[in-house]
Amino acid sequence: MKRAVFTILFLAVVFMATGQERFFEFNLQPGLGVTLHSVSNANENRKHMEWLLSVESGLNYRTKNFHFDSDVNLIFGQIAKSGVKPETTQDELIVNIMPSIRIFKRSDVRLFLQSKAETRLAKGWADDQETNFLDPMFLTHTLFVGDKKFSVKLKEKNKFNLAYGLGYSFVQIITKNFIPSSEDLQTGDGEFIHGPTAVFNFKFNRSINEDVSMSLMFNNLYLMKSGFFKDTGKSRFSSMLNASLDYKIFTIQYNCRLLFDREISFKRQLNQSLVFGVKLTL
Repeated sequence: MKRAVFTILFLAVVFMATGQERFFEFNLQPGLGVTLHSVSNANENRKHMEWLLSVESGLNYRTKNFHFDSDVNLIFGQIAKSGVKPETTQDELIVNIMPSIRIFKRSDVRLFLQSKAETRLAKGWADDQETNFLDPMFLTHTLFVGDKKFSVKLKEKNKFNLAYGLGYSFVQIITKNFIPSSEDLQTGDGEFIHGPTAVFNFKFNRSINEDVSMSLMFNNLYLMKSGFFKDTGKSRFSSMLNASLDYKIFTIQYNCRLLFDREISFKRQLNQSLVFGVKLTL
């Protein structure tokens, strides 16, 4: 209850912050890549198709003192074989909301409140446990102090956004059937993991000419859980990297998702893909 009241008060304060300069931006970029594999020799004859759907969306609002940044990143890919149930290769859904307010008039130091939800869309597996949509979902609230650099050049169509800092996080693991690995948590109890946190978010878009552009997105959160200094494995590292080179609607896109959290698995989770496809900017 105290956390909910704190969150409401914080949002009320930042939304009351006013300034003469205002900037609003919304973007949506869906993309689809498909690869067809065919093997035919004396021993076998098989074909399968691998496809990857990606959606990047962001909403940014800025005044002189108050900033509101949010983004949604979705990556979903499957291997489709004739007569066989599709095999999911990548499945990530991350929603991030991050309002901030400048603390001092003559300083760029800001107070941030980041709320991040991480889950998957379809059925999958983590070691020997079945996972599904919202099962589990990691809901992370981070209050941190840091800096923010940004630049928007509309004529050149270049955008740069960097935010980083140190703070403290509360992570709620929402589950249905999934059982977290930690002995301190129980299924569906809604308890919080908490600890000091480092945050680093980076976005860059550049138009090389009318037809060619490039983009880079890099989001990281590192949380030190209780007992970290005795066992560094008691931590949570969540990272996503998306990079693309676009020519008109055609794109070459690299996606990398790295996750280490013993609540899911004692093994590091790493998914990578390089796809050729089409991407739209709406």
